[in-house]
Amino acid sequence: MRSRMEFEQLVETMDQRNVNFVGCLTNLFKDIVLAIEENSEILSGLCGEDGIVYAICELQEECDSRGSVILKKYMEYRKLAKLSSEINAHNTNMLSVGGGPEGPDPREVELYLEEILSLMQLGEDYTEFTISKIKGLTSVDPELLPRATKAFRSGSFSKVAQDLTGFYVILEGFFMLENVRKAIRIDEYVPDSLTTSMVDDVFYVLQSCLRRAISTSNISSVVAVLSGASSLLGNEYHEALQQKIREPNLGAKLFFGGVGVQKTGTEIATALNNMDVSSEYVLKLKHEIEEQCGEVSDVYFYYLKIYITNEIH
Repeated sequence: MRSRMEFEQLVETMDQRNVNFVGCLTNLFKDIVLAIEENSEILSGLCGEDGIVYAICELQEECDSRGSVILKKYMEYRKLAKLSSEINAHNTNMLSVGGGPEGPDPREVELYLEEILSLMQLGEDYTEFTISKIKGLTSVDPELLPRATKAFRSGSFSKVAQDLTGFYVILEGFFMLENVRKAIRIDEYVPDSLTTSMVDDVFYVLQSCLRRAISTSNISSVVAVLSGASSLLGNEYHEALQQKIREPNLGAKLFFGGVGVQKTGTEIATALNNMDVSSEYVLKLKHEIEEQCGEVSDVYFYYLKIYITNEIH
């Protein structure tokens, strides 16, 4: 009843600028998880550990019912289907001669990405916690376990979450592409720096996007964003690095002297430094990705357990 009331209040405020979908979904999951934790001992005493599993499955129906509607309302509120279509049209227009109209504002897209990330993390943390709770029981009917765990991955909440994941991949790809292109476009020499501005800017964007993708704990999202980052590095960024080196008559400018010799020499040195530092950054980025992936798989629902324990006490 509390979940229904919160959802009704959320719908009433959908004409406002900022609606707290994350808070609404958090409270739903908190109620379900606390119900499991607080009643496990009673259920086990009355019905054995099978009773706990049946209760979790019944509560999961509330998640499928309420949680999926919250996600659908969020996608409707942010018009993610329309936004994704605009991004796809923009990407197509960029390939045509003369390009096309400007796409969505990347700053607005970043706001949506952070919201989607929070919603996806909540869903993953809740699912992992409940499945680990079931798997931690020692005296359960063996045939009941696979049936119960499958319900979490095949229910309506999981299916709607997959739709949200699809929108996330499109938005993240657009955000990464637009910001990398912007960094290349506004590239400039930085005083007292061995490289131009685009080197740090491009790798900051890639690092931020990949960290966010890994934080979703969704393998398809990570693979899609990683593939996009690899493509950007191998194509547009690689071309930007090569451009100065391929400048016509660059060597002649150095050997025949003149006022521009020092400036030309500095440009060549900076272009070579760009390549050298970029190679180091690629290896560093690879190491960070591997490290973060290793951490996420073991830890990402640990904090939920701590949060629940603190709530109970």
